[in-house]
Amino acid sequence: MDSSEYIKKRIQSLTENSEEIRDQSPITNDFDSWSALKLILHSAAVNMYTTVLENNSYFNDLYYIDALAGSGVSTYGDTESCFLGSPIIAAKVAQEPFKKMYFIEYDQEKADALETRMEYVFSTHSDVQEPEDWEVIRGDANDEITNVVGEIWEESNNGFNYYCFIDNQELNVKWEAIEALTPKPWGDLLINLPTASAIGRNATMDPVPQELNDFYCVDLNEQDLPDSDIRPVMKQLYADCLAQNGRPVQRVTNVDANVGSYEYDLIYATRNIEGGNDYIEVVDYVKKFIEDVHAGDVDNILNVLYDGQASFEQYLPSEDIDDEIPDTRSERDENQTSLDDF
Repeated sequence: MDSSEYIKKRIQSLTENSEEIRDQSPITNDFDSWSALKLILHSAAVNMYTTVLENNSYFNDLYYIDALAGSGVSTYGDTESCFLGSPIIAAKVAQEPFKKMYFIEYDQEKADALETRMEYVFSTHSDVQEPEDWEVIRGDANDEITNVVGEIWEESNNGFNYYCFIDNQELNVKWEAIEALTPKPWGDLLINLPTASAIGRNATMDPVPQELNDFYCVDLNEQDLPDSDIRPVMKQLYADCLAQNGRPVQRVTNVDANVGSYEYDLIYATRNIEGGNDYIEVVDYVKKFIEDVHAGDVDNILNVLYDGQASFEQYLPSEDIDDEIPDTRSERDENQTSLDDF
């Protein structure tokens, strides 16, 4: 599969059958058009992750954790436009069924809607990779992540790995929960960092609010934070926290709507491996595509999502990933746990 086709499939995974799945419940999430871009990277990450580990005998059990799962479908403004949420996308694009998928959602109505939609998808869509087990957990991710990690340790008798998506809209998942995930069990994280809306507006306060302090691994009041242009500093601080907890290999994808308060960064983080990270170029390619798309306006983004190949090809990076995207893993590192060996 060439690079253009790969991106096309990632976009299609957001919208394919979305209206049919939306109709299973009246409850949806609202979205800004820019929020769709993070799900393109999420689609690529899950697809690559399961491809990497599909034939890896070292990890017999793969887990999926969605810390802020939502209702399963998002709608845009007053239009009929909608796209699928991260839990359904993950089930659709996985190349191997997960042993168990955990969907954590605090809001009762959204959790119920997600459960209805997941049941529908798994029972009616034969192309979806149904896991051995799945569960919608109604609760606070800061409590439930710790419980999920404990359950994985108890129930998995073999080597295991996880992919975790944390789609922070505000300062949702605190550092204590991240510590429960890292450095063991080994796994990969895709974290949405609300660089402007939650971090930027709080970081310049004196003292720094406790809510923001709890989001980091350090006491921000003891850091020498600048009075201006603070977003890059806060982004690097969070990356440093992840590196200290065994996730030093990172790629940061920036989405900036150029409207002041709407900017976020997607941090893909994994551990380093002895054999190197030859396949990080796939993540880099999708990152460049997303950052080129976000430079356009709302109409450009919606055209990419809904108007077909002609709309997205103009944003493809000039270089190709390679002649093909590989679909089997290298055997040089049995203990590979990341997308970087894809």
